[in-house]
Order: sequence, then structure tokens, then C-alpha cells
Amino acid sequence: MQQPELIPILSLPVIISTITMIVILNTLRKTRPVSAVLYGVAALCFLGMSLGLLLDQAYMPFREAYVDVNGHVLWWSNTLNTIFIVTGFLAWYLAIQYSQHEDLPNRTLLVTFFVGAALFSELMKMDWSGFMPLLVEIPAFGIMIAEIVLYAFRVLPLAQHGGVKTRAQLYFIGLVVWISSAPMGIILPNIEGIPDWTANVWTIPYSIGFLMISIAIATEPTLLFISSARVLDLIVLDRENTLVFIHRFRELSGSVDPELMGSAMSGVMSLMREMLASSRQLQRIDHGDVKILFEPGPLTTFLLVVTQETARFRHALRALQMEFETNYREEILSKSPFMEVYSKFRDRVKEVFR
Repeated sequence: MQQPELIPILSLPVIISTITMIVILNTLRKTRPVSAVLYGVAALCFLGMSLGLLLDQAYMPFREAYVDVNGHVLWWSNTLNTIFIVTGFLAWYLAIQYSQHEDLPNRTLLVTFFVGAALFSELMKMDWSGFMPLLVEIPAFGIMIAEIVLYAFRVLPLAQHGGVKTRAQLYFIGLVVWISSAPMGIILPNIEGIPDWTANVWTIPYSIGFLMISIAIATEPTLLFISSARVLDLIVLDRENTLVFIHRFRELSGSVDPELMGSAMSGVMSLMREMLASSRQLQRIDHGDVKILFEPGPLTTFLLVVTQETARFRHALRALQMEFETNYREEILSKSPFMEVYSKFRDRVKEVFR
């Protein structure tokens, strides 16, 4: 039986999810790393979930639609909502991981297993196995919440500036409040003896948390990709390994002059080209807490000095190199000695790696 009185309650997550989806997609327009795609998938999934729950109460044909799988009835409303919820949370979790790591840590496989098991058990549960999803969902969401809290403790100290620090705190508090809606909406209704009104309590933390996330991201888009990894220097060499462009983002204790570093890397590249018979290009140099990422191209070689390699840095480096060679082809080929000709590119570099 439909419950019209629930429509206003369930409309709030739809409105908030729409706002959040717009904010995230607007933030991702200029960047396409793996984490950005995953954030977009998560936003669409949560909007789909919110719409599905609203239609389940407002549109009877949607609520009554089902498919029979070998005598097991799968209601479309329940099935789609379960898929959206699980996929959305998993996509957001993986996006956070890809923002920090080039290669995902092994514990990600454990979380993915629990989430996949939760999806399967929720779809296939019978009367006798109604408790099984709870056994999987409780540790799954517990691990995900713990991961987000630990992630916040790692990166919050890096947001030192007043405005950015405040928005970063708002983002992480909103993230924890929002994800707490998952156990409320999925686990509580499956516990016997719990009052019926608790079934919709999840809409409160869901809406408040997502609204806090939207405000934080709208005012500081880089919060989606906040990480302990930091960019130190960008160095550009031409085909003869002559220094073409250099930009220093921040100083490290004991770091050398950026131009001296560029000259040294030019010598290293020339030496390796002479000594090594392999046709494979150098991809990275590790030296303690500093890593140098190499991105060779037809006209230039880009070197990005970072504290930690991430998929976002690698993708941004590749995109910047293609953009540089396209916009400054004539200057590169003419071997212009004046770095002032690349002043607009310096602004672009600051925008990408801010």
C-alpha cells in the first residue's frame, strides 16, 4: 500500500542528491582521472537511488514491477535501489583510494569483497536467510567508515590555510554524517522489533551530510582529490634534453635550486639514452620521500617531482604535456631561450596542480 505521507520525506534526498550531482559533475568538467569518473558514477547512483525510493512510494506500476528468476521474485524497485546503493558507496570509496594511490592497497580487495557479498546476499535472500545480509553489511560499512576517518586524519593536517582548512573539515564531517545513513537505512529496517518509523531516519543524516559535502566542494573543488601526495616541481626538457620550462610549487627541507635540478635531470636523461640499449622510456625515479615521474612525448619530456605517485598526477602530467606541445610547438622547435613565452602555461600549471 502506498504511503503518500512519506513522499515529502523521500523528496528531500532527491533534491539534495541532485544538487550534489550537479556540483560534482561541474567540478569534474576539466579533469578525467579515474577518481573523477568514479565520483561521477557515485553521484549518479545516489540520485538514482533517491529517485527509486521516491517512485516506490509515489508510482504504483514501478513498485509492482518484478522479474521471476527460477521461482525467486526480484522486485525492480528493491533490486535497482540495492544496486544503486552498493555501487554508489563502492564507487565513492574507490574514488577516495585512487585520489591517494597509484596502485590500490590490498585492503581495498577486502572492502570490495564485502560490498559485493552484501549486494548478492541482499538480492538473493529468502525468509530463512534474512539475517545473512546483516552479517556482511555491518563489517562492510564499518570498514568503509573507518577508512574515511583514517583518510581524514592523514590529509587534514595538510590543509593549513584558514579557509581551506575549514572547508576540508566541513567536507569530512559531512562525509562521515552522510555515510552513517547507510547502516541506518539498510541495517535498521532488517532488525526485528525496531519501530517502523526508523525505516526513514536515514534521510536526515543523508541529506545533512550530502549538503555539507556539496557546500564544501562548491567552494573548494580540489577537496574531491585531497591527498597526502604533494607536487614539488615541474620540469620540461626538449628533444635534446635542454631545459625549456620549470616551475616550483613548494620548498622541501634541503631541496636544491629548481634550475640546477633541471640541468641535472637533463644530464641523467642524456646519459641513460647513451648507456641503455633498451627502447623503453624511463617512467619514474624513486629517491626516499621524493619521486620523479617522467612523461616523454614527440617534442618534450615532462618531469614531475612529487612526494607520492597517484593516478591523478600521472593523468594530469600526460594531459599537460599534450597541451604544451600543441600550444607551443613553434616555440619548442625554434628553441626559444626565453621562458617568458610560456607565462600563460605557468598559470595553467598552477590551475591543474593547485
